[in-house]
Amino acid sequence: MSSPTTWPTPFEAILRRYLAALSADQDIPAEPLVDLGLDSLRATALLAELEKEFGVDFGDEVFDPALFSGAGHLWAVVQDLMGDPSPRTGQTVG
Repeated sequence: MSSPTTWPTPFEAILRRYLAALSADQDIPAEPLVDLGLDSLRATALLAELEKEFGVDFGDEVFDPALFSGAGHLWAVVQDLMGDPSPRTGQTVG
């Protein structure tokens, strides 16, 4: 298991809507998002919603399968695209 990752509540709320295999009371595990029910259609919608919420543009990142290697990695990419690598307040998951 990787070290705990912190992200804001809106990120988690958006992510949970697209993870079909994750129950509402289950913590988001540090495993590939495809293992949690994220398929290509859900991934496209997820990225569009994250772009709108956080004012980012994934550009060529959407073609990189590593983008969906885990929630922590996806949040790190969003942070990088926002130009702010510092942790945000919110849910801590480990």
